Amino acid sequence: MKKILIALLAASCIAAVGCSGKGSGQSGEQASAKEAVKLSAFAGSLPKNTPTGTGMEFFVKEINEKSSGSLNAQAYYDTELGDATSLIQGLQQGTIDIGVCGDAYYSGLVPDIQAYELPFLFTGVEEARAAVDGPSKDIIFKKLEAKGIIGLCFWENGMRELSNNVRPVKTPDDLKGIKMRTLPAPVQVAAWKALGALPASIDAAELYSALQVGTVSAQENPLAEIEFRKFYEVQKYITLTNHVYTPFLMSMSKMTADKLSPEQVKVVRDAAAAGQRVQREAASKANDAAKQILLDKGVTIEEKPEIEKFKALTAPVYKIFTDANGDELLKMLKK
Repeated sequence: MKKILIALLAASCIAAVGCSGKGSGQSGEQASAKEAVKLSAFAGSLPKNTPTGTGMEFFVKEINEKSSGSLNAQAYYDTELGDATSLIQGLQQGTIDIGVCGDAYYSGLVPDIQAYELPFLFTGVEEARAAVDGPSKDIIFKKLEAKGIIGLCFWENGMRELSNNVRPVKTPDDLKGIKMRTLPAPVQVAAWKALGALPASIDAAELYSALQVGTVSAQENPLAEIEFRKFYEVQKYITLTNHVYTPFLMSMSKMTADKLSPEQVKVVRDAAAAGQRVQREAASKANDAAKQILLDKGVTIEEKPEIEKFKALTAPVYKIFTDANGDELLKMLKK
């Protein structure tokens, strides 16, 4: 009887250990599923219903589908995590994992990046895309990584146009004395000063209200951005200057990248490249459609400004850039 009892107890112990081991295995699998790395993907001050919003939505979906459950990315839009300036700080500090915003916001860390936005550098969008996707980006990305940010790829805002609520602008003389919001980069500020405007730095999220109350009377953005943000409600005149191409730089916090496996980093990089194609296609379509929408809204569009006069006055800005940063990057872009 004692032998039978001992055998039963031993069997019970073996069963208990077996069940316990199986249970632990299931819990581990469940825990592993729950331990997917969460990634914040922030579009800065850009709303969801923009080309960048479209690209960001696709980007996040790609990460979540291609990472086999190891990554869980979530998109944030329209200043949900702060403005564009705080986005850059968040990337450096690791409080924001991935972000995209105008390259001018990175100029405080890597001044060379201003080369992309030298006035009248590119003749059109395709030429500009080829330039920013070329070897110049490797120079920028290397310097950016030393500041704690990993460059992924360039998306875009497109060719920028001038709008104002004072008078039609055909020549630089028409700009004199008009207070306008410009990109927060020294080269941009110098260029608009040379054209006679009075530059002011205002975050994109606050621009509509600034135009509405008269803090500034002019701004410059691609047509799609002017239409998306309903600037036509507070701006009567647009001039098709095509003065600057604005890349949007998508980047990742180095602190975040260091926590990921090489395979996970590759998923993020691949998703950024795939998102680039979607975002650029959406940007092209939006800009093509925006012109007619703005005309229908009653905006007056000057299609043939005296561009050569604008070019002549902004030419000295190139020297401001090269004196501070050399001409290696500029020569590369001109090729």
